[in-house]
Amino acid sequence: MKELWRLVFLGSGLMALPAFAALMSGPDQVVLAVTAPPAPAGRGRVLRPTPMAEHARVAGVPLIETAKINGPETISAITALKPDLLVVSAFRGFLGPELLTLGQVPPINIHPSLLPRHRGPAPVNWTILSGDDQAGVSIISLSPAIDEGPILSQATRALTPGQGAGDLEVLLAQDGAKLLITTIEGLKNKTLSPKPQDKNLATLGRLLTKSDGQLTLKKSAKELANEINGFDPWPGARVLFKDKSLRLFEAVAQSGQSSPGQIVGLDGTRLLIGTGRDILSVAQCQPEGRNRMTGSDFYHGYRPSILGSY
Repeated sequence: MKELWRLVFLGSGLMALPAFAALMSGPDQVVLAVTAPPAPAGRGRVLRPTPMAEHARVAGVPLIETAKINGPETISAITALKPDLLVVSAFRGFLGPELLTLGQVPPINIHPSLLPRHRGPAPVNWTILSGDDQAGVSIISLSPAIDEGPILSQATRALTPGQGAGDLEVLLAQDGAKLLITTIEGLKNKTLSPKPQDKNLATLGRLLTKSDGQLTLKKSAKELANEINGFDPWPGARVLFKDKSLRLFEAVAQSGQSSPGQIVGLDGTRLLIGTGRDILSVAQCQPEGRNRMTGSDFYHGYRPSILGSY
């Protein structure tokens, strides 16, 4: 009989759920889930648990909700369970020395980029914003330095033209969940060879801000397409239309030329917009205070002639 491991899973956001589900369906035992405490949400600012907390309760897995992952009570509770491995995915917090040395092997983390590229925050957004040809997920052993641990396994995925960061993140979470199971088996069988990251190839992203989504149409269509897709769903890519905000979605660049912001016409249901170089083609638009609509519905309903930059 193969050895079964006792696992502690640390996750908070929606992107942690596929990995948690994969572990619950796998051969090993999830003995504890750790997540962030409830936080205010919605217009009423009502305290709501993380998605991870809700799923752990439904699954009947013991749960700790804490903002102090390295606090003595949390460390004591985790240590008492004698876990073989800590698994981290979309977790709000960094593991200290006591947790990094707990288990048969160091804790592992699912990171949604092809490390060492796109370390740090918003790696999926920066994959698109940087114009990368492919995306991917990396499972690494955690180390004291953020996102710098050795790589255990990776999976790549081609980028689809016009694909937003939100949709890509969902797909990468699913890829990471599949990769997680084979990675744990490799750790148990000692068939994995951790690969140190090449620091010379490393890039470091930054946190995105609301103002990042304010577009300048003098840029090239390719740059703008990357921004529109990379800022979807947050902070959202916006231009001005009649002094109000207009959000753009699912963008690609195509050859052609027109003045920046000039409405060129339609390509099927897609709106064509002039830029500093080539033509920007967007599938959907959302005028301020209105629902999303196709480019053609916006064109026929609002009769735009020009869009403005921020």
